Amino acid sequence: MSFEIVKRESADFGGLVLPRTELSSSAHSTDLMKFTRERIQQRGTAELITVYVAVPDLGWTAVIGYRCTDLGQLEVGDVLVRVPAGYFAKFTPDGRSSDPIEDVWIQAELAEKEGRIERAYAEEIEVFRAPSNVELFISLA
Repeated sequence: MSFEIVKRESADFGGLVLPRTELSSSAHSTDLMKFTRERIQQRGTAELITVYVAVPDLGWTAVIGYRCTDLGQLEVGDVLVRVPAGYFAKFTPDGRSSDPIEDVWIQAELAEKEGRIERAYAEEIEVFRAPSNVELFISLA
């Protein structure tokens, strides 16, 4: 497992909402998640981004979409979520799994379990560039 600590500037993301999303290495493989990702990819989005937002008393909400540099890019009916600046552990696939998204989540779960990172359980960002380039940014406390 290898990861690096990075500082990210605040960023805005637009997309479709999936409430009460399970935050785990298999979350991306649910039928609803796959369906929603396909809808965003059909728009011609080259970089598919999923932002996981902690919602008190509800768990996690996923916003599946794209980076917005200005409000003019926000599609009608999509929501906008801002991820504040902060420090994140950045994970990339290392071959633990044949599925690159599952791979980075397994690494993050293991890093937390081993005490190598202290998660803030705030906004977390998964960036997918086809066919298998994935980056996972886990918010740090």
